[in-house]
Amino acid sequence: MTPSQPGQPEPTVPLASQYGTCGGKAAYARKTSTGSWQVKVHDPTNLLAGHDGWVLLGEGWPTLGDACTATGLSYRS
Repeated sequence: MTPSQPGQPEPTVPLASQYGTCGGKAAYARKTSTGSWQVKVHDPTNLLAGHDGWVLLGEGWPTLGDACTATGLSYRS
């Protein structure tokens, strides 16, 4: 990737995502536009859940493996 020139859009990081489970609930990990990973779990009964029922477990991990280790997310590849 090369730096963008003035007046041109910034280069973007290829995004990725992975569905799985965490604590017996549906979970979703995604690579953000900054290149780090965030993990959400679907738990509509949790008071911290948004209107869509997803709770952010954390963000900022450099790899999917780091995100899985930190949150307990598991998935099948």
